[in-house]
Amino acid sequence: MLADEFFLIAWDTTRSGKPRLSAQAIGLGLAGGLIGELVLQNRLTVHGPTLAPTARHHVADRLSDGVLAEIREAPQHTDVRTWLAYLARDAVPSVAERLIRSGLVEHEPPRAPWRRRGRYYSRDFGKATWPTIRLQSALVKGRRMTPSDMAMAALVDACGLLETVVPDPAERSTARRYLTAVLAATPPQLTDLTRHVHAAVGDAVLAYRG
Repeated sequence: MLADEFFLIAWDTTRSGKPRLSAQAIGLGLAGGLIGELVLQNRLTVHGPTLAPTARHHVADRLSDGVLAEIREAPQHTDVRTWLAYLARDAVPSVAERLIRSGLVEHEPPRAPWRRRGRYYSRDFGKATWPTIRLQSALVKGRRMTPSDMAMAALVDACGLLETVVPDPAERSTARRYLTAVLAATPPQLTDLTRHVHAAVGDAVLAYRG
């Protein structure tokens, strides 16, 4: 699932248990991942600033099915940015719960009562780091990507995670050049979606600084 893999890239589940992004950025990135899953499953379309459900079939995933149900129940709301903001509010616990159900992540509750979130850890280092390793290898070595990997690369770029995925500065320029080519070849629906994620993250950063 796209949102699960974004979580594992954006959250340091193998060491600190803390997020690598601000709360707003990680929430918006995960929201983009949840919408992107539905696009990749051909259950939702994104065109420019709007989205619309296209299929009712279920995929036996509680979270994905639930997101689509919410969108269907509010047909008056078709703005992508509106849904990104709405889904971002509960995206972290929702996606984390799915990872916990799969046995990949464990939750450590906050020790201080004023902290909103605890930490998330994974005992399976290989599976937890695989999304990052796979994307890093593809970007640095110029490997062909699936639409799902393209969407992940675009989300990583939109949320400012390229340095996390490609930590070596010597490899980053190569990765950036290939990423530019990948973004140009990404399916239009995913391009429209990730552009809105990028804009929403930028607005959140500006609001925080203001």
